[in-house]
Amino acid sequence: MIEVRNLKKSFGENTILENVNFTVNDGESVVIIGGSGCGKSTLLRCLNHLIVPEEGEILFNGQNILDKNANIDEFRRHIGMVYQHFNLFEHLNIMENMILAPMKVLKLSQDEAVARAEKLLDKVGMLNRKYRMPDALSGGQKQRVAIARTLMMEPDMILFDEPTSALDPTMVDEVESVIKKLISNGMTSVIVTHEMRFAEKISDRTIFLAEKSIYEEGPSSQVFTNPQRELTRQFIYRSRLFSREVSAETVDYYSLLSELRAFAVPYGCTAEQSRGITSCFDEILMPLLTAGNKCEVHLICSESGTGHKLILEFPELESDPLTAPQLDAIGIKLLSRYAESIASARNSAGRWEVTVTLK
Repeated sequence: MIEVRNLKKSFGENTILENVNFTVNDGESVVIIGGSGCGKSTLLRCLNHLIVPEEGEILFNGQNILDKNANIDEFRRHIGMVYQHFNLFEHLNIMENMILAPMKVLKLSQDEAVARAEKLLDKVGMLNRKYRMPDALSGGQKQRVAIARTLMMEPDMILFDEPTSALDPTMVDEVESVIKKLISNGMTSVIVTHEMRFAEKISDRTIFLAEKSIYEEGPSSQVFTNPQRELTRQFIYRSRLFSREVSAETVDYYSLLSELRAFAVPYGCTAEQSRGITSCFDEILMPLLTAGNKCEVHLICSESGTGHKLILEFPELESDPLTAPQLDAIGIKLLSRYAESIASARNSAGRWEVTVTLK
């Protein structure tokens, strides 16, 4: 459906993308991943001509959309786009948002447009809010409406630009489930996302952008579990690693817990595992911080959703942290309710660290 050939895009003297080549087949789900600033969203916006590259071709069903004679309006009728920040018209209610473009562009009657809108709103669980204003909806609800609005134009392909990044972690699942259902029904899609577990589960093929081009490409099962190149391996590992340096003077207990949970939820962190993290903080981290120790907090998330590891690294502690007099031995023992294992040891840098593997 889409073929990209030798694409190049620069902003001033800064080249973002160079010699990019890939295809998207009919019915295929392709995810684009990579570090911040690598050009993921730029590439996606080139695909529907929101950004025009300096060099290359973008073929849609064999027609080069970068050709000066190409009918861009006609092309965009076939390519839908779902944005990070929803882009609903705030002065229109949900139904008005839904029917505006189909009536103007597709020339549907109001009755036809309303009937189609009700069907799609029902599909994304928003029919009972069809006359609400956008500011009365949560972020997840707005994004579901944005997806339904895109489907109103009956596109052949949908481009998703970080569709869950602006959402509270508790709302991510509801949007991801809608996207999964669309893809399972055969919707061709290209998705830019930083949610790695979502990316792996939802896509047929993964493109990893680095060094201004496609650094690695392959079946998602391979790229996420057995990447072939070093930068890909590093990126996949870092995407599962949360790290913070804390001390008694700098730590905001509740903010840190909230950040950890937000990071871990996309990797299947359960409420019980979240309670385990809180218990580790209460029984081990906070008493040692209060005693004047600094700590580096690391959370390594497992792709399977079980066996997440919380590592508390103490750069200045001289003795085993689990034997420190500030700790409550009974409290640490109670951690076994949440922990598969609790161990302390010196790491390769000679620092003491406590590793808690959550059940």
